[in-house]
Amino acid sequence: MQWRSFLLGAFVCSSLFTAGCYAPHEGDAEDVGEVASPQLDPDGKAWRLFKLTLGGTLLARTLVIGDSNVGNYSAATEYWYVGTAALPALGTKKLVLSYTDGNGAPPTQSGAQTFALPRDVTWSSFTTDPVSGGSLYKNDNVYLRIAKSSSGLTRLTWYQVLPSGAVAANIVPSGTFLPVSGSVSVPSGHAGYYIDQPVQ
Repeated sequence: MQWRSFLLGAFVCSSLFTAGCYAPHEGDAEDVGEVASPQLDPDGKAWRLFKLTLGGTLLARTLVIGDSNVGNYSAATEYWYVGTAALPALGTKKLVLSYTDGNGAPPTQSGAQTFALPRDVTWSSFTTDPVSGGSLYKNDNVYLRIAKSSSGLTRLTWYQVLPSGAVAANIVPSGTFLPVSGSVSVPSGHAGYYIDQPVQ
């Protein structure tokens, strides 16, 4: 991913600004769809709000907007709201992702650090992990690498490792991501894809 954003992405009722009602929908595992561009996919909803919790402390909320503008939120954009209290636990605690969907105005969000990233970014292929540093998390075939400074997130990298011949597609990450060390490896018979985004 080329960081411009949360997690992720992408993990929303629009990940950065507004208010309204929404219906909870907890995803069980990351779903891989057929669209080969969005990193965090709202599945046709007006918005999807991802919540990232680190060791029980809120790390970030990411509001992902669908294909149309919603209030003050721009279409196909991820809005990230980061809470700095969880930053010291990066790499040592489990990362849990959940999400809710909605139509109409998304709920207002806030955070010590806020930024926006494009939702639709092309997945690039790799055989050797092109990114190092930060804290790496894994849930099945989806990985997230998070780099930080003392004031917030500085870089987000999403990965997918798929069977050879499969096309990298939109993801809806959810569930528990475990901290792992080292790099993302691509076993024989598989292909790796990534999106790397620095946070501006």
